Amino acid sequence: MVGVRIRGIYSTALTKLLLDHGFEIVQPSKVIKGRFGFPDSEETKTQPSLKVHSRIDRQGVIISGDEASLEKVIHVLMLSLDDVVFRNLLERPLWVDSWGSMRLENSTRPLSLKGLESGLLHRLDVEFPGLSKMRLDEIRASVTPTVTGHHYYKACGGRISLLVDIAEKMLGEGCPRGEVESLLQENVWSMLPREGSRINISHIKIWGQKFNLGPAEVMRFQRRNGKLILLRRFFKKGIYDGLQVSKDEGDFAVSEFKIGDLSFRTRYFSRYSSYKGTYININTPIEIYPSEIRYVDLEVDICIWPDGKIKTIDYEKLEKAISLGLVSERLAQISKSEVRRILDSISLEEERDVYNLIQTD
Repeated sequence: MVGVRIRGIYSTALTKLLLDHGFEIVQPSKVIKGRFGFPDSEETKTQPSLKVHSRIDRQGVIISGDEASLEKVIHVLMLSLDDVVFRNLLERPLWVDSWGSMRLENSTRPLSLKGLESGLLHRLDVEFPGLSKMRLDEIRASVTPTVTGHHYYKACGGRISLLVDIAEKMLGEGCPRGEVESLLQENVWSMLPREGSRINISHIKIWGQKFNLGPAEVMRFQRRNGKLILLRRFFKKGIYDGLQVSKDEGDFAVSEFKIGDLSFRTRYFSRYSSYKGTYININTPIEIYPSEIRYVDLEVDICIWPDGKIKTIDYEKLEKAISLGLVSERLAQISKSEVRRILDSISLEEERDVYNLIQTD
């Protein structure tokens, strides 16, 4: 049996998930002991085969352990979470000696990592995009009172994270779920960007690179349906990726996002509002945070040109990610369904109409 030590904002959901798949929970926290009925005795001397803790950005977890144990946990997560993304943090494995010291293989530099059995140690970066967070919410809710969007709110950190704790305490005391969640959402909305403010667009690649496509101006934010219209202006010449159309000084882009959607589109215009083309990005569900819009780019894109030409590009990049075990085949099927939906609904006239997009109510 694989022993796992888990800490961080995903602890309850991952504890439940791994217990259900035959893992042993080692050195549980006091909160986890209470929720799962583990005996409140002295710390077990059993050392974990895997250690799990939240990433610094709270968008997933870091898992450290031996290769065989990692393969088992990868299998469970891949089976359970549609859009989970796996990345290696280290190209070389680590070596843990019997004294609990750690070093890079072929290196004499020691690093401290007590609590893992001696042997080769690998580290895995696991990202939980929107679909994964929602599934983990469901798993957590089977154990303890959980608000809808728990892990998204927790990933926001700061005051929003504290508000979640208060809301879930209210649920535990029997307060009506509808009232609690409505009050929570109202408070969270007040901390999100408003029309006229600026926001970053965090474009996360499957392989882990992060690109900031902003800052962008929020032209419209319809909170009733989660739709945002963002405006960006360009001051340097270049080429629009995918479209292979010239980018000129004074050009501007209008991006249309909807929270939870699996795609968003950006329409490009010259300084004189002449339409240059549309780039539709396929991604994990759009999430909005106090300072950024965030998603994982799934590489597949749809390009639309002014003459009506439409082309889907970069499928091979997603297929490569699947072959490397970074994402699941199910995620590819979800992406392909989104592409088909978009292709069935494209209107060139609508793509050209910048004025209806950027006008404010």
